[in-house]
Amino acid sequence: MTLPSTPRHRPPGTGPVPSPRPPAVRPACPPGAARSGALPLAGAVAGGAALALESVVNGRLGERTGAMAAAAWSNTLSLCVVAAAACFLTGPRPAFAALSTALRSRALRPWHCLGGLAGGGMVLTQALTAATLGPASFSLALVSGQTLCGVAMDHLGLGPGAPRRATGRRLAGGLLAVGAVALPVLAAADAGRTLALAVLPFLAGCALSWQMAVNGRVDEAAGHPYPAVLLSFAAGTALTVAAVTVAAAFSQLPRLGSGPLWHYGGGLLGCAVVLSAVLTVRRIGVLAAGLAMISGQVLGALVLGPLTGQPPAHQGAAVAGGALLIGAVVLAAPAGARLRSGAGRGN
Repeated sequence: MTLPSTPRHRPPGTGPVPSPRPPAVRPACPPGAARSGALPLAGAVAGGAALALESVVNGRLGERTGAMAAAAWSNTLSLCVVAAAACFLTGPRPAFAALSTALRSRALRPWHCLGGLAGGGMVLTQALTAATLGPASFSLALVSGQTLCGVAMDHLGLGPGAPRRATGRRLAGGLLAVGAVALPVLAAADAGRTLALAVLPFLAGCALSWQMAVNGRVDEAAGHPYPAVLLSFAAGTALTVAAVTVAAAFSQLPRLGSGPLWHYGGGLLGCAVVLSAVLTVRRIGVLAAGLAMISGQVLGALVLGPLTGQPPAHQGAAVAGGALLIGAVVLAAPAGARLRSGAGRGN
């Protein structure tokens, strides 16, 4: 039998016996945590650059075959590639079961699965306007719409995670993003026509913010990126094929024709863009992934400008617009936002 221990005698005035304190525990920071955040960040930048290149590819194809045919081909190719990928993956079946459970319980609504409509509209816009605007002006208009409407998506809480209030600072950033488009647009030879064309990618950028939000909700409910990617391209393909069908009713059915093989690779780039967005949002959050993709879009567009024969004066204005846009993104970001490396599904 063990007797209870008695406190030792302490001289008067020395105070009570201090209880032993456990050593201070610092937040765990596993080795390579910085690298675990840097890799998704680099993937998001690469996805943004792929989106800038996709606009060039689909724009060139649209010049020869028509915007609707180019968009339908790009989305159909993306859908075929993603559908074929199911043969090599093991997670899609339980992911779709989890998604079905979320829909039945109304934790997720059916319209959350229609984000691909925005993607299909964006591909149509690429084929209609990218060749005329040039990659820099197109990407700046697209990104300005993403930034401005991204503030609204955060405020309304349409994406995964808690809502982020639309402060005056963030609204100022969104408005500055819109102003950043004016420099390259007004530098164009036909400013009036260019401005009218820039409205389309701006609206497409607004739609992309909504697509990113709802795809994040689908990915969160399914626990796997595959359903969000597949449903995104399925909805986009349905939209573009319907557009081609309607157009064919009033004119001749468009033909893909001949041309360089790389003109037909927009769908592959589209797979990379959507997959990078879904994967990086899961790991570093909507904010960090969105800012990284925007950086990739702007940098990619500025590099592609001279390669596609953009006039030097127009390219200089695009560089100035890109600098303004970076400032707009900094303003639009919530104060104190930080990268959450290895935070699981923190969105």
